[in-house]
Amino acid sequence: MTAGPIFEFDSETALTARAGEVARSWLDLGLETLLVGLRGDLGSGKTTWVRGMLKGLGYPGRVPSPTYTLVEQYVLDAVTIVHVDLYRLTASGQPGYEREFESLGLRDWLAESQTWVLVEWPERAPTLAIRCDLTIGFELVSAEKRTVQLQSQSSAGELALK
Repeated sequence: MTAGPIFEFDSETALTARAGEVARSWLDLGLETLLVGLRGDLGSGKTTWVRGMLKGLGYPGRVPSPTYTLVEQYVLDAVTIVHVDLYRLTASGQPGYEREFESLGLRDWLAESQTWVLVEWPERAPTLAIRCDLTIGFELVSAEKRTVQLQSQSSAGELALK
């Protein structure tokens, strides 16, 4: 695992702008498939980051949090982004976990080319968390201030850090 830079943001606007820059750079690098774990407390900026990525890639629509739907899909010209929120998923090892996890269809998404799967709360699915190419950690420092750090966990993740 290689730790990338730590970014500090004092506004949602700055966080959103950087997320858009990161998404465009990943396209420029030719990253066709990517599994990204988004880690952090509630309200730390995970969904805001995904909104910023989509905005940076030209997506004009509304980007709701997938807290209740669990999965949202965005088909763009160059890439499909699948935004997953596992916060409400039955805990790993509990009755119903396997069935609930499988019903999300993540295996199918992960087999698709030109698809980035962005997973909030990846630690809720340990077998998925260890497969992440990259993790992005979010820390809420104050009401407006956040820190964000990217860490690679694979060769694709290493490329994404560039």
